[in-house]
Amino acid sequence: MANRKRKKTNSKKHCFTNSQKTIICVIIAAMITVVVALVCSFLLKPEDLVKSKISELSRDYYENHLYQNFISENSNISDEKLAETMSKYEEHGLASVILRQILLYDHQKNADVAPMIKEYCDEDRTTIKFYPEPPYTKTSYHIEYKYSCEF
Repeated sequence: MANRKRKKTNSKKHCFTNSQKTIICVIIAAMITVVVALVCSFLLKPEDLVKSKISELSRDYYENHLYQNFISENSNISDEKLAETMSKYEEHGLASVILRQILLYDHQKNADVAPMIKEYCDEDRTTIKFYPEPPYTKTSYHIEYKYSCEF
């Protein structure tokens, strides 16, 4: 038989020691933490959250307070007259409402979000203006915001 050259195989496996494994795990965990923090900072901007809450509170204020009070004050007039009255506010809007009024109108129902909003916005200088739109129902309007916030 012919002499065959046998390849020497290295039976030693390259393994990490326990201390090396620990260091690698710490580095990977730190990298994951940094990536998660960066993603959260881009997705959960305080500005977006505060504006979203103000928008939600403003819609609630108009639909469940301002509009309801306007309707109840004018309950004895016809639908045509009500539409005529509301149309006067279509172009210039109703009187501006300060953020403080919206936060306090419902007897502290919004107390849980008020501190977060107050942290970023001046509640006396941030104003909300409502513009009724045809057919002048509870949900037919648009809102203009003038923020006085530190974002």
